[in-house]
Amino acid sequence: MRWLFVAAIVTSNLVKEYGSFRALDDVALSIDQGDLFCLLGPNGAGKSTLIRILTGLIKPTSGDVNVSGMDLKTEAKQVREKVGLISERVILYDRLSPFENLLFFASMLRMDRKSAVERIHLLLEKVGMSDWKDKPVRIFSTGMKQRVNFVRALLHEPSILFMDEPTLGLDPQSTRTIRNMVKELNESGVTIVLTTHIMSEAEHIAKSVGIMHKGKLVSSGRIEDIRSSLNKDQVIVTINGTPSISLKGIDGYLSESRLNGVVKINFQQGCTIEDILPRILQMKLEVIDIEHKRPSLEDVFVELTGENS
Repeated sequence: MRWLFVAAIVTSNLVKEYGSFRALDDVALSIDQGDLFCLLGPNGAGKSTLIRILTGLIKPTSGDVNVSGMDLKTEAKQVREKVGLISERVILYDRLSPFENLLFFASMLRMDRKSAVERIHLLLEKVGMSDWKDKPVRIFSTGMKQRVNFVRALLHEPSILFMDEPTLGLDPQSTRTIRNMVKELNESGVTIVLTTHIMSEAEHIAKSVGIMHKGKLVSSGRIEDIRSSLNKDQVIVTINGTPSISLKGIDGYLSESRLNGVVKINFQQGCTIEDILPRILQMKLEVIDIEHKRPSLEDVFVELTGENS
């Protein structure tokens, strides 16, 4: 039997306008099933607008959206049953306990009460909130509320989870808890789409990224592929001894430094080890180390947008 692969999310020619302001400008995006995809960009880049459209909260001005093989225009209800959403805005009732809140949301999702209770206990244990399950939410810190908010989005076991700046303003413990849960969910097969303007966060957890700038998706793909596309890798070769011959004749030579009987040779960006090594060996230089530096995600972002993160 031949299996047909269906991407988790596909958009084409996606536009969202608010009067004369274009928040999304012709966005074409494809996210594979099981991906952990980070949307990157500064505030106002269009990340949150895109998430709201993909979850059916707002309608695009024009363009097409397909989620789990379903057309968002005609199957919005079915799409919402498949997805979960966590945003920086906590959706909980302050006077209720976590257990009461979650049981209420489970009833809104028409979950069987027995199954809902079992799942609530399981998820609260995973996020370290079991001991607080019967306390009123109003006494909780921001991080504690967000952990319960995280559980709320997982009650119906979504196949795609959207997270809009989920760790913004959280304490280190809550941030670590949520990151670990994100990785665990993704490893179990859940597709994760996460927005952030923190490059280090994306580098820690993402498989793929999309870089947004002024409503446009300027680049999208695997992190390593995007880094490689810049052609700005740099090679540094360390050789033993201090040769009297000039090293400037090596193709791609940029600079050198000599210290304690070794020489570090810096090569121009874009030079590969394969380009450099034959000439070094031909010169009978003793190589003791080769360092291959790749641009960081922040370097990529600055190169593509002209802005700091």
